[in-house]
Amino acid sequence: MVELLVVVAIIGMIGVFALPSINNVFKLSLNSTTREMASTVKAAYNATVMTGRVHRMVYDFKAQSFWVEAGPKTVLLDTTETREREERRKRFAKDDETPPPADFALARTITRKPMELPRGVEFEDIVTEQSTEPVTAGVAYTHFFPHGIAEQTIIHLKDNQRHQITLVITPLIGRTRLIDRYARGDEIYGE
Repeated sequence: MVELLVVVAIIGMIGVFALPSINNVFKLSLNSTTREMASTVKAAYNATVMTGRVHRMVYDFKAQSFWVEAGPKTVLLDTTETREREERRKRFAKDDETPPPADFALARTITRKPMELPRGVEFEDIVTEQSTEPVTAGVAYTHFFPHGIAEQTIIHLKDNQRHQITLVITPLIGRTRLIDRYARGDEIYGE
């Protein structure tokens, strides 16, 4: 009986010392993810300027992954009018009519495949210049334009230990700023 109590006590002590290190592992995953995303943003920005083609970073909430796509040199961002026009085209399209070719394709020189977030890390929400409300489902984009402008974007990541990090993509130089907490747009831009 005494031996069993000693074993239980030892297991309890190991648990007490292991919990903080498990917590640090999740924080490490969150930090490494933000560094990886920041370097991917910089690579997309540089590729855009060098090739003259519009690039965009894609954030997929369902798959919890991100990647970079390259498009033609002249791409316009979607507006309410262009989305409505596309919906009308789809509604009135004949069954045998093939949809127009996609303008964007995976930029294999930057991301060979979609990069999955590590287990325990996920997108909380993303705010871009195109979205008036934070995007929390589906797909969100950050566009990079050949003349050196990036779409202003705020990316909120979290892990299952309640750590949060905010990535802010600045429009003029495509640089990523990291804030070690959840930061709202009005805090970041002083609105």
